[in-house]
Amino acid sequence: MRIFIAYAFDQTIKAKLHDIQKQLMPVYQNGRYKQPKNMHMTLRFVGEVDDNQLIRLISEIESIIGNHRSQSVVLDNIGFFGTSTKKHSCWIGCRSLPAMVQLSQDVTQCVLRSQIKVNDTPFVPHITLAQHGILTGPLPSVEPIYIDLNVVCIFSSSRVEKELVYQPVKCWTLK
Repeated sequence: MRIFIAYAFDQTIKAKLHDIQKQLMPVYQNGRYKQPKNMHMTLRFVGEVDDNQLIRLISEIESIIGNHRSQSVVLDNIGFFGTSTKKHSCWIGCRSLPAMVQLSQDVTQCVLRSQIKVNDTPFVPHITLAQHGILTGPLPSVEPIYIDLNVVCIFSSSRVEKELVYQPVKCWTLK
């Protein structure tokens, strides 16, 4: 099973993110826009795991998740990964808070204790809106989205009839 650990969003937030995608479409052209139902903020990409690793990971996260609290953030920064006019990923993000970074680090330690290898990708608080587009004009001004990051999930990632589907495997609500 291919998995990642992320903050999950409700339908209201996903709809607001979709509105921002619509505003971007005229200037970030030919991009592959993410389906709103799949939007999340990744804390740690994990990759392929077997059932035993997943069971250990759930147990490890349960041992630390009570140490973390929900975070209120403002999504107001549109950015890109990539350097040329063909930007690899277009995202919206927020200011990185120490508690968010700590949660990402703690989750990474849970992954390692579950005997799962991790890459060294640093945590950047963002939500991917689209990929592989071409920026053809100035970015639109977007209304900030105020959000409480209060649900953390392990998600599975799979293809169902050629469509990418993210399914929660286990979720925790932060206080």
